[in-house]
Amino acid sequence: MVAAPQRVIHAPIALGSAIAGLPIELDVAVPVREFRVRNLLALEVGQVIETRWVQGEDLPLSAGDVQLAWSEFELVETALAVRLTRLA
Repeated sequence: MVAAPQRVIHAPIALGSAIAGLPIELDVAVPVREFRVRNLLALEVGQVIETRWVQGEDLPLSAGDVQLAWSEFELVETALAVRLTRLA
């Protein structure tokens, strides 16, 4: 016996609804190569960590395990911000 695939229905959420006001945490992941526990334990203030991210390359923007979009870093006055480049 094979189970029938489940169908996911996406209902639009009105901007004025109570659920639309709930906070959500977004994450941008920067890939770091060959980072080990010993590297984590040896971290010091001012240390620079080399990444595999190529400047100008889009980074995934996620909420939990769900990727929402692709993004790029941007400096806004004195804050580091993220600009959406495309939706996932």
